[in-house]
This record gives sequence, structure tokens and C-alpha cells, in this order.
Amino acid sequence: MKLKHILQFAFLFFIYSCQEKNSNAFDVSLNAKNELETIFISEIITNKPIGEIHENKKPKTIQLDKPTVALIHTKNNDKQYLTILAPNKNLHISMSSESGLTTHNISDSLVNYLWKSNAKFIIENASFINKTKNTDSIPVIFEVFRKERANEISKFKDQFSQEVLDILYFQNDARVFAYLFFLGRVNKGLSPSDSYFDFIKQIPEASETLKSLPGIYLYKYEVDYLREHQAIISVSDFLNYIEKKTTNKDLADFLKAYYLKNLIEIPSYWEKHEKLFNTLVLNDVLNSEKSNPYYYLIEQPASAFYSSQNGEPAYLFEAEDAQGNHFSLENLKGKVIFIDTWATWCGPCIAHRPNVLEFAKKYKDNDEVEILLVSVDSSKDSWLSFLEKEDENFGTNLFIENGMRTEYGNRYNIKSIPRYILIGKDGNIINSNINEPSLAVENEIERALAKTNTPL
Repeated sequence: MKLKHILQFAFLFFIYSCQEKNSNAFDVSLNAKNELETIFISEIITNKPIGEIHENKKPKTIQLDKPTVALIHTKNNDKQYLTILAPNKNLHISMSSESGLTTHNISDSLVNYLWKSNAKFIIENASFINKTKNTDSIPVIFEVFRKERANEISKFKDQFSQEVLDILYFQNDARVFAYLFFLGRVNKGLSPSDSYFDFIKQIPEASETLKSLPGIYLYKYEVDYLREHQAIISVSDFLNYIEKKTTNKDLADFLKAYYLKNLIEIPSYWEKHEKLFNTLVLNDVLNSEKSNPYYYLIEQPASAFYSSQNGEPAYLFEAEDAQGNHFSLENLKGKVIFIDTWATWCGPCIAHRPNVLEFAKKYKDNDEVEILLVSVDSSKDSWLSFLEKEDENFGTNLFIENGMRTEYGNRYNIKSIPRYILIGKDGNIINSNINEPSLAVENEIERALAKTNTPL
């Protein structure tokens, strides 16, 4: 789905029993009412594995130095739940088909309350947010909302350590500020000098808690930077600015790595930086960040970035068609290939689908062109049900379960959909990030057809 629409709801994201212990270890156990796969626990931002647990196995002991926000999830992430992991806190995970994953712990309940109430508040105020001409009034209503939630957290403050309490207060602040940044930077495209962004004065100095939602500091730094300069001078200069603004070196390293990861994976969210970013720049910053302890955050996205660049050989993925037959891109040697990566839950994908089907209809008798419609749904049944209701049946419909989280998604650097990719007869990528199916794309297909046929 287009980034603007995804992010509108991405801020609408993600509830245990405490026992005192004398060490930094804690036990994790699982109580499931039905058979289920392994449950994983991962750091929320880095996705770094923390542990895994199986039903009916002995509680697993995990060592933890400091509290952190983590995600409890199934392998395919179809069930997930936020938790605050902390030393001396035992985590009792419950699972049922009705309620999904829960922990029945007050601090976890509050973390999820912060997410759910954020979503509810945004939806309830969507009409005002979208229609008001006085954008300065938007941060005002969110500030009232932020203080109300802080009061709710304070009711339970005697039950938590100061570190856990700090995380909860930060989660409250960061979720509000992250949405305000999105609204101003992406949705409304306001100038950094606009008084709307004056809410950044309320963002406290960076501390360890930022690792649970670090984006707001990067957005704040961008606003500060652009208020000092007229434009982003270079990616390297912004990295230096992050160091300058973050007094703690560990946090500065973390923010730099997170910034580069985001710039690679969702460049459209960094519009003022994207035009300064290419393979040569990436080479330079990777070399400069080699000693960064969070370098691992950049490695996989960087690899995907290189492999998805125009002119690189296309990844020869495999999939299945609507009849359950095996498909391999390798079998389309010497053809011009247009790929539409989509899902049944993606509104913009469905909106653009008639244009893709028009391409498929036009080239249905041309043996040199293949139009592939690759679903990355989590449910094959949802995909097949959608196809059954479709009047047009042009192009080749394919399915890759949870495709954005597979090698297909990694190699083509697919972090949002729809995603349109054009591959030439030589098997190299012509355009890996087409905005939408249009006449301009049709012209690209025609130019690709005119080139000498050089097989994969």
C-alpha cells in the first residue's frame, strides 16, 4: 500500500504476572488452549531474537541487562503482542484462538492501551485533522490527549521500577509525537519552519528509552537541521548532525544505524534525503560506520538495496499459481517482465489493479511480455477468493505467502506495496521502484521490447 496510507495506520500498532527475584534473569512460560507453533520474542525495533518458547515445555530463563520493549509473535507474525521485558519479571504468555496472545500484566496492558488509544483518538479526530486550516491547533488537541494518558500511567506508578515507568511515559510521548511528525512531514508536507513543529520543544533529551521508538529523535533532528540550513547537504552531514545532537555515543550510534536502515527501506519517508542517496553514498557510509556496534541493523537492508538497484540481475524467485502449480522466474528467459506486488488488504493496490490488468490484456498475445501479479497475502484462501470474484483474468496471478517477509521481499527491498518492477530481456532490473502503472510504464515496456533479445 502506498507509504502515506500505510503510515497513517502504522502509528496505530500494539497486555502478565510479576514476581520479585534477586537476579536479572526472568522466566518465560506459555499456556495455550489449542495447538500452536513456537512463540518467539524479539526486540521491537531491531528484531533481534531474545528467545523462543514451546507449549508444555519447562519455563525458559532469559537473562536481561535492562528493560526493553519486545514483541511476542508467531513465526509468520499473524499473531503478535507487545510486552515490556524487565529483569526479575516473569512472563506468563497465554494463547487462545479467541483472544490471541496476551500476558495479563499491567505494564503490558498499558503499552497496548497506548497503542490502541492512539488509533482510536486519531480515527475519532480524523475529520478535524484532515479539514482544519489551522494546523497549529492539531498539536494542541494531541497535547491534551498525551497528558490524559500520562495521568493513567501515573495511577500505577508504584507498581513499576523507575526504568519501566520511564518506558511507559516515553511510549506515550513517542506515539503522539511520531504521528504529529508523520502528519506534518509526509501527509501535509509542512515546511520545517512552520510553527506546527514547535511541539519538538517538548521532546526530552535522548535517553535509553528511545530505543523502543527512536524515530521521533531523527524527525526532530531533521526539523532542527532544516531550520538551520535550507536543505540537507548530504547524508554524511546529517549523520554528523546526529552525533552532534546526541551526547551519548551509544545512542548516537543506534540512531545513525536506524536512520540508514530507514533511508534504505522506506526512502519515500525521507524525501529530502532520498535524492542524495545512491550506491556510491551507501558505500561511503557503510565504510564510515564499520565500527558502529549497531552495524548489523544496516547490513541486511544494504544487501537488499544493492540487489534491487536498476541494472542489477533480477532475483529469480519462485511462487505458485492459482492452480497450485510451481512457478519460477527463471523459466521466463528473454522476456520483458512487469511485476505487480500486491495484497488483498492493500487499498491502493486494488485501486491500481485495473491499470495493471489493462497492461496484461494489451500484451496477452505477445510472447515477449509477461505481466505477473504477485500476491504477498498471509492467507492463500483470501487471495483465491479475491480472484474468483474478479471479472478480468489477464496476466499471471502468483502467490508468495507473507511475501514481504521472504527472500522475495528482501531481495527486491519491498517494504511497502503496491510495488511495481520492470525487468528487461537480459534479466536485469530496468526499474525497481515504479510509482504506479501508467502510460509512462507502458512506454518503458515498449522501449524494453525494442532492445535486442539477450536471454537471462
